[in-house]
Amino acid sequence: MNVHEELFGGNIPQDVTEKQGENAIFIVYGLKQSDDAIKQVKDVCANFSALIRSMRNRFPDMQFSCTMGFGADAWSRLFPELDKPKELSTFEEIKGDKYIAVSTPGDLLLHIRAKQMGLCFEFASIIDEKLKGVAESIDETHGFRYMDGKAIIGFVDGTENPAVDENPYHFAVVGDEDPQFAGGSYVFVQKYIHDMIAWNSLPVEAQEKVIGRRKYNDVELSDEEKPQNAHNAVTNIGDDLKIVRANMPFANTSKGEYGTYFIGYASTFSTTRKMLENMFIGDPVGNTDCFLYLRTICLLHSENSNHSPYSTVSAIQAKTLAISLEALLLMVPELLFIRLSVVDVELDAELPISVSPQ
Repeated sequence: MNVHEELFGGNIPQDVTEKQGENAIFIVYGLKQSDDAIKQVKDVCANFSALIRSMRNRFPDMQFSCTMGFGADAWSRLFPELDKPKELSTFEEIKGDKYIAVSTPGDLLLHIRAKQMGLCFEFASIIDEKLKGVAESIDETHGFRYMDGKAIIGFVDGTENPAVDENPYHFAVVGDEDPQFAGGSYVFVQKYIHDMIAWNSLPVEAQEKVIGRRKYNDVELSDEEKPQNAHNAVTNIGDDLKIVRANMPFANTSKGEYGTYFIGYASTFSTTRKMLENMFIGDPVGNTDCFLYLRTICLLHSENSNHSPYSTVSAIQAKTLAISLEALLLMVPELLFIRLSVVDVELDAELPISVSPQ
């Protein structure tokens, strides 16, 4: 028994604390309503560990990994005889004065990572073939490592991750708080499209106030310099409440699409939800994340909103739970979709940055 099995009741966690990697593919599936779907998905679960071992044996130096899990509705269909994890439930929308995080369904999430995209493609193809006829793709996004690990907006990403000496498993993996599902993780994903022309037109000093860190050396702004609604101020909810991020840039350059695929693993979804509430509602109310405004310069609304945007892009947020492979109970909570309406904004307009420090 290895150290992880000792910590998590004999279960081995999935690769939730790994670094972002050089390349990644994120796939969200919806499962069809049929008995065949249940059977084929369970067959994939039963062989999932072996498929990963095969890839690692074939390509030992490629840092290959994949995590998989199921949504709350899929869990009820696949494992009706079993209990659910404590925080596995349909996502409830988060509604603030300016932004709404709405909830829509989704069943299966795959997070595939490797040094070469060819390996990600190979594994995605294998899984897709096994799910043929019983699952439909909702979204597939290919991420890549940009420059020296920075986000596509030019800032270092993942700085707020737990340090190695803080034991990332403590923050990313379910433990004694839900012993029946020890070894699992809640994972939340977001897909954002950035208006890079607008972003790059901002002075570096303004960008730094939005993020809360220096752009070129990643040094955190002092309390005197940092606005109350800077991104890292709003999402910092305490040293004991952290998540493990593995964000990746993505792009369709000919379409002018540049974005960030956010993915964060946590031992409880309430931690991630608190971060979201701080971003979308604010704490205190109204102190919403400045990054929400600047990264898309947008209004968030449901698909049936009466708001008339100039153009509309999709963003995906998914709350997921990935549980121990050895138990073959790979779970992901409900997917959450957000519509972002991009509107024209004068670049010299006053930014929604609080002037008072924390």
